[in-house]
Amino acid sequence: MLRWQQAEGKRHALDGTFPPRPEEQFTTLCGEEVTVAVCDVPQLGGNWFDPTCAECRAAWLARLARC
Repeated sequence: MLRWQQAEGKRHALDGTFPPRPEEQFTTLCGEEVTVAVCDVPQLGGNWFDPTCAECRAAWLARLARC
């Protein structure tokens, strides 16, 4: 399942059943290894003000085009 998660100053895409929790790392669709902070999780009081990662967006759209 494709989903978006803010981490390290960008909104990244990932392929996973569950969203990562604060202090967990994940590999983004663009290939970066990032760590989620508490302020990256809206349900924990964080905000989603960071810009979308252009490389993740491109990878997301490429996957959708294959469906």
